[in-house]
Amino acid sequence: MSHEEKNTILQIIIGAAINIWLIFEIRQLYSNGLMDGPAAIQTWAETVFWIIIIAIVAGIGLTVIGTVIFSVIEKIILGEADYSFISDERDKTIASTGDKITLSIIGAGFIVLILGLKFGYEPIDCLILLMFCFSLGGLAGEVAKLARYRMSF
Repeated sequence: MSHEEKNTILQIIIGAAINIWLIFEIRQLYSNGLMDGPAAIQTWAETVFWIIIIAIVAGIGLTVIGTVIFSVIEKIILGEADYSFISDERDKTIASTGDKITLSIIGAGFIVLILGLKFGYEPIDCLILLMFCFSLGGLAGEVAKLARYRMSF
């Protein structure tokens, strides 16, 4: 398994955890009634801001820890670990595929946001939908990359 493939698996795990966390946080905001008042967008923005900051820091930390764990497991199971961090053309092509899928989902989310606003949906609901499109787009792009890695062998 290449270094890029291991990172893709880690990003899927981290992305899934962040998506679950986002769902719980937004659901909590709605259940507490904080998304109904005039300060709903401000409350949402503060919550998402802190989630992004924590997700970046945790993502970096978990990626480092996960890389070490992958290396230890490879060393134990295979007797040697792959320390090659070189990306080749295949890695760049696969990353491009994941990026295209991510951007397509983000673009679709933006169009849905515009349509939602046009047809009278609450702005906060449209922003939440866009946020989930960003998050799920990143996750879908990583899953597509992993599928391409698995199909290329």
